[in-house]
Amino acid sequence: MSITLSIPPAIVQEVREWAEANGTSLNQYVRDCLEAKVRDIQAMRKTRGEAFRDFLLNLPPSGLPRNYKFNRERDAVR
Repeated sequence: MSITLSIPPAIVQEVREWAEANGTSLNQYVRDCLEAKVRDIQAMRKTRGEAFRDFLLNLPPSGLPRNYKFNRERDAVR
């Protein structure tokens, strides 16, 4: 898909120079930024169940310490 954006020329030039100095193109840089934003949006859409499943799957092999106490501010799934 092609889109047209309205970006001030000074910004385009600055980012284009940065992209070239870093071995990429302005187009690729914009695509990378948009893909990163999509990943962020998708991560925020996780259901509470999915977030809880991920929490359980990422526990250390030994599980939670025996004296572990739930802390709403620290442990609540948002």
